[in-house]
Amino acid sequence: MEQNNKVEKEEVKKPKKSFFSKPLFKQSLKSNLGLWLTLSLGSALIFIIINLVVGTKQIFTNIDMNKVAVYVKDEKMSWFEILGLLDQMGFNLNRIQTMSQIDMNSVMNDLVYKIAGVLLPMIYVMLTCNKLIAAQVSDGSMAYILSTPTNRRKVVRTQYAFMVASLFAMYLVIALGAFISGAIAWSVTKSTNPLPFGAMALRTVLYCFGSFVAMFALTGIAFGASCWFNKSSKSVAIGGGACILAFLCCILGLFGNKVFVSVGVGVEAMNVFNYLSLYTLIDTEGMSNFAKAINGVANATMSLDWLWELGILAGIGIVFALAGGIRFTKKDLPL
Repeated sequence: MEQNNKVEKEEVKKPKKSFFSKPLFKQSLKSNLGLWLTLSLGSALIFIIINLVVGTKQIFTNIDMNKVAVYVKDEKMSWFEILGLLDQMGFNLNRIQTMSQIDMNSVMNDLVYKIAGVLLPMIYVMLTCNKLIAAQVSDGSMAYILSTPTNRRKVVRTQYAFMVASLFAMYLVIALGAFISGAIAWSVTKSTNPLPFGAMALRTVLYCFGSFVAMFALTGIAFGASCWFNKSSKSVAIGGGACILAFLCCILGLFGNKVFVSVGVGVEAMNVFNYLSLYTLIDTEGMSNFAKAINGVANATMSLDWLWELGILAGIGIVFALAGGIRFTKKDLPL
């Protein structure tokens, strides 16, 4: 009996090991809730406005060469005269044929899901990643956290878990706003919209998921920088700099897009910036074609190339976060 009592007492004394610290998670949640709410609702509002204002109108129309041919025949016009005039204006036959085949909606999707829709989440990633580790080391509050039973590894796991969970929750809000407003816009234009509701819904979900994975990659870089450096200024310079670089290169890369080049407002050499931006790996065209093919849209090509591109983004996020976490557990801290 005495031995059993001793064993029971020893079991009671042993603290249970946990993967992360709940008090620290709650503290991070409380200190970042205001910023999260503002940027989440702001991002969702951007998608809602774009879908309701732009999505309910047909802004871009493709050139129908068959109708052009009928018009030329009815008006008894000469193709040589028309082509000569267009050539003088800078529109040769090859450019006209290219313009007749392009889908300007793909450009709109790039503008929304790679630029407008990622700006506020990117700001959240830059500020919060720095605040979770590097800023606390700089202001000395990390010394208080580590004076508790919470060790360095648990700190890293907790803060990274909070960062990923809050980012995922943010994109749930964004996806909900985009889906509902997209459904409303589709119901308004369904009489002239050839895209089935299922394709629209799946495409929206895939776009939001792709944007989340790209932001997950940037989160890994920014969080890794926050763990790597003791000074907040260096963390922001590296982590925030990577986010801004990816964003700016994505904007510049649009001017190298084949659509912009074909209409004469882009330069093919600008496409080099697309190789410098992580957002380029969000293949909106591939996702759109996949959603269309799944829902039986004619001439839609089934491709899963966008999956391995998202896999690369996920790998980047995990590797950088893991490297930063290992560095944090082993480096000297100014405590």
